[in-house]
Amino acid sequence: MIRPETDPIATDLFPIIRKLGYSYIELSLKDLMRISDAEWTGFCRELEGTGISIDACNNFFPPSQRITGPTVDFKELSRYTDKALKRASQMGAQVVVFGSSGARNIPEGFSREEGWNQIIRATEMIAETAEKHSILIGIEYHNRREANILTSMREAMELYQAVNHPFIRILSDYYHMAYEKEPVSELHRAQGLIIHAHFAEVKERSFPNEPKPEYRDYFAALRESGYIGRVSIEAFTKNFERDAVRALEVLRECAEG
Repeated sequence: MIRPETDPIATDLFPIIRKLGYSYIELSLKDLMRISDAEWTGFCRELEGTGISIDACNNFFPPSQRITGPTVDFKELSRYTDKALKRASQMGAQVVVFGSSGARNIPEGFSREEGWNQIIRATEMIAETAEKHSILIGIEYHNRREANILTSMREAMELYQAVNHPFIRILSDYYHMAYEKEPVSELHRAQGLIIHAHFAEVKERSFPNEPKPEYRDYFAALRESGYIGRVSIEAFTKNFERDAVRALEVLRECAEG
């Protein structure tokens, strides 16, 4: 999200990110899928040379890769999923986030029940493919400005329970929770199931620049839910190096309690 319109992968920033003290990078999978097969091996070598790991991927599906609605092509969806998770695995990613509200949203006039069943079917396929590639999937829910389904922890847990697969888990995103004013106690619904987390300040979905009580409450609730893993900054910025330095200080302070 640093250069989402012009350079969504931005490999030139990787050495800077490492120098600033970040532990890993999370990349946009739908943008990685635009790299040609001929260029892919060279791209992976370039990643290795940066010295920082790609632990996770977000932006799983582009909006054109429909998951709900009358135009879903399940065969093509399965093909895309397999290739995408194979690429994530080749980079060393351990978690892929299943958000992609543009692909999941129920089209106007389409049955919500049928759309929900399509999401379940797609998630079952994703789980089986993820197991094949040894990658965990984190179900992400969004705020209601971005999505018309899967907009709460309750719904994310309903999907998790409907699929009931060991390679499906839950992602926690502070921005969506805070935007919806969802209490951090909702994290307890996913006790022991959270495998990844995203963070951004609600205002302008920006990098956090000062510790706030609500940040500390969120990290405390994460710990209480049993989560001790990664947190990615998934936010916009107009001054990356300045904001990245301060955000790392802020989140470390808040995470330490």
